Amino acid sequence: MFTNILGWLALGAIAGSLLGFLLVWVVRQIFSRCWLAWGLIEPGHDFPSTHTAQAQRLDVQLLLSSALCGAAVAGSNALRSPVLWEALWSGPLFCSLLLLQARIDAQTGLLPDRLTLGMLWLGLLFNLCGGWVSLERSVAGAATGYIVMWLLAVVFYGVTGREAMGRGDFKLSAAMGAWLGLWALPSVWLVASAWVCITAALDHVCGRQHFRAPRPFGPGLALGGILVMLSRVN
Repeated sequence: MFTNILGWLALGAIAGSLLGFLLVWVVRQIFSRCWLAWGLIEPGHDFPSTHTAQAQRLDVQLLLSSALCGAAVAGSNALRSPVLWEALWSGPLFCSLLLLQARIDAQTGLLPDRLTLGMLWLGLLFNLCGGWVSLERSVAGAATGYIVMWLLAVVFYGVTGREAMGRGDFKLSAAMGAWLGLWALPSVWLVASAWVCITAALDHVCGRQHFRAPRPFGPGLALGGILVMLSRVN
């Protein structure tokens, strides 16, 4: 039994690493070639660089996190049943897509529609084929994920006159609702909000950025989605 679990852990780590390498390559292609063609930046603006120290750190984090997520998903599924087909692709794919978008948002403040909406439709199709939740909960989660975030942003703007988050955050929240279902979303939002508060406080204390300075919400949503997936789905 122990040997079997180790085998599944190793297999999951390998699968997650391969996905991570693929996603790093995709990110570099997006950064080097696709920004203008996809309408992600305005003509005349500089393209984000993939050779900065921050970009290279994010690439390493993406690879390591993808491998760890693959091992965690495969190992937890092996404890229940060693033949669950989603152990080798759905969990690592979900985590890797979130990490990919967190990496882009952290460096550029953008969440491309082609990634957020693509992940949303993939989640709906995954649950249509018998994934983690029923199709009804998946559709309800996608709708709720977008509407609630939009309402919060509207209320915040009406009260403070400042933008709380962008439309990319609405779509990413909807995508996680499509994968995880309606009832997983409150936990995702709680983790994301806690992450934003903690990072804002640390940046303020360390003198890097004022507490009220704008910061990307996508990495917090990604962290919340990964933690909820590992705790509830498996």
